[in-house]
Amino acid sequence: MALKTGLSLDEFLAAPDTKPAREWVCGEVSHKPMPDNAHATLQFYINLLLHQFLQGKELGRARVEWRCIFGPEGGRRAYVPDVVYVSFARMPPGDARVNQYVRTAPDLVVEVLSRNQNAKRFAQKLGFYLRHGVRLVWVVDAREETITVFSPDHDDVTLRVGDRLDGGAVLPGFRVAVAEIMAQLQE
Repeated sequence: MALKTGLSLDEFLAAPDTKPAREWVCGEVSHKPMPDNAHATLQFYINLLLHQFLQGKELGRARVEWRCIFGPEGGRRAYVPDVVYVSFARMPPGDARVNQYVRTAPDLVVEVLSRNQNAKRFAQKLGFYLRHGVRLVWVVDAREETITVFSPDHDDVTLRVGDRLDGGAVLPGFRVAVAEIMAQLQE
């Protein structure tokens, strides 16, 4: 549900942050769905896996709910993906340590579906990601125990328990069993 319309990006960014996070699309501000236990568990665990993989490597940074502002001039949007990986090659200097927001398309976006996710808004967000520079998107569905992998250059692939998720060209060498991720829901 839209909270406010007609707000400029600068006005939006000047307002205090909220929980759940707010996103800005073409002047419209909306809250992300409040995560449930499964959502929070998967979000945390995937970020932990990425953090462990990146440890000691000078590749980039992974963060939970790191606001990303990107898109074409006059069509930028401010999204807060559940988990984000941005390579140092893409990241403007200082963004990892100094700036509150990333002002570039992330390399990898992870979105964990929520029970009350607005399907139309989510599809628009996914399309925007893939059209405007995000190289890889993982959509995690706790209820179906699947991870669907999207990239601008390939058909989407839905992975299930028994399959392995990998980082492709975005995170070469990153591999994890889907069963390992979904097992976190049982603990």
